[in-house]
Amino acid sequence: MHWKQTVTVLAIIVVVGTALRFSGLGGNSFVADEFLDMNSAYGYSQTGQWKAWDFNFGTLSEININAPRDERAVVYKWQVAQIFHFLPPTEAVARSVSVLWGIVSFLVVFWAAYTMTKRREIGLIAAFLFAVSVSGIVLDRTLRMYAMFFPLYLATATFAFLALERMYVGKMRFCRYVWEKCGIHIHFALAAGAFFLLSLLTHQLTGTFVFVLAAYLLAGALLAYRQGQTLKNKYFILLCVLFVSVAGIAIFFPKFFRSFASGLVFFDNHYGYVGYVLRDYYHPLLATLLILFGGWWIAKREHMPKESLWLTLSLLIPLMMAIWMWRRNVGAQYIFFVQSFALILVSGGIFGFWRLIQEKWSLKARAMSLLVLGVILLLVPNWGYFGEENNTYHETSSGDNPNYRKVFTYFKKNHQVTDVLVTRNVRNYYFSGAKVPVYDLGDEISQTHLTQTDLERLMTEYQTGWVILSDNDYDYVGKGVKEFLNKNLIRVSNDQVRGMIDVYRW
Repeated sequence: MHWKQTVTVLAIIVVVGTALRFSGLGGNSFVADEFLDMNSAYGYSQTGQWKAWDFNFGTLSEININAPRDERAVVYKWQVAQIFHFLPPTEAVARSVSVLWGIVSFLVVFWAAYTMTKRREIGLIAAFLFAVSVSGIVLDRTLRMYAMFFPLYLATATFAFLALERMYVGKMRFCRYVWEKCGIHIHFALAAGAFFLLSLLTHQLTGTFVFVLAAYLLAGALLAYRQGQTLKNKYFILLCVLFVSVAGIAIFFPKFFRSFASGLVFFDNHYGYVGYVLRDYYHPLLATLLILFGGWWIAKREHMPKESLWLTLSLLIPLMMAIWMWRRNVGAQYIFFVQSFALILVSGGIFGFWRLIQEKWSLKARAMSLLVLGVILLLVPNWGYFGEENNTYHETSSGDNPNYRKVFTYFKKNHQVTDVLVTRNVRNYYFSGAKVPVYDLGDEISQTHLTQTDLERLMTEYQTGWVILSDNDYDYVGKGVKEFLNKNLIRVSNDQVRGMIDVYRW
């Protein structure tokens, strides 16, 4: 392909992917941690402080203030806050920052795939697969930092590989000296360092890259040794430097080091992450075969064994850590940044399969050849997601996420001045301006629970009140509370109160 053709096809892919991400962006209500980012970003836009905003009273929140949570990923939330200076704080406006980062991801995926394979076709296939991927669409339409984390981590990994394996051919003496003595392309190394820091500010899982780098350097050292080199080869020396650097950070910056080490636990079994990595494809077995074949094709037929090894380790090391070492709940968002490497390997597999068909049947006519590629591309993605009853574009009462917008709209329409509201106060975006006193439930950080004694006290103190609990809120409710609610309060039944949420009144 010529570059003009490549740019044209890439532009079409970007347009399609952007449309899929912007379409009905505010259709579903906020859920889970989206409330946290909305509150802290809007609070910053109003006050210049990283403190959660309470839409209920129109001021900074005084309930369940948690500074580390409000200040997390400020490099992403700052962008959201800036938009609120020009546009209203709607769901679609807030999520648009993630969509914009999704557009950046199209370009980064193409660039990384092309850089690692020298095939523009593979880059375009990878960009297309990302444009229609379930994970990409869902997380690029979510008010969370993961949409930004994805391209930053991929850029970090790609520049790091280039720093290790691309020869410096410029005229700068210092850069040429560093390459000759250390085997490092200084320009790419600086780019990798800059993107690493930016990625680290976006999400702490960037620290996983250290393990990927160590694995690649170890593999490189062993291969160099088998080829007759001494242990003083580039890879072994850099591996030692890496270990000393990590040890130095642990000794001299123990608090910073513990912030990462505390997130690790050994011998866990979170195998659900494998399903999340493969969810973008028609069938997990098909995706696995394409990943394996893509790795082989890039190494053997494209004659890029180091690139293939880098992509494979970049996928497998974080995935294995997620399964056995990460101390966190299993969630699709956490493994999202790794899926870029699976995407490139799958794209290599598709390209290789297409090439084999061309060779087998001597498909020289462009139209016939492209038709075959089109059929292959139609068979690989998980198109079934778009036909599901509940997805990122539309969610019914049978979905996993409650429609908080409808529920709290019903509450605002029917609440009285004598009411107290028992719920997670973080959801106050949807009872904006109600100015109702709130008894805030506990969470995984506060470790407090709503008890029957708490309820009885509130019922004595307030003449009327509401209890609004989603399905996962019961993790922070004491024993016997659910039975007490069903026995002593009125359970609301209304078309606006459906799904994984319970609403009670007294």
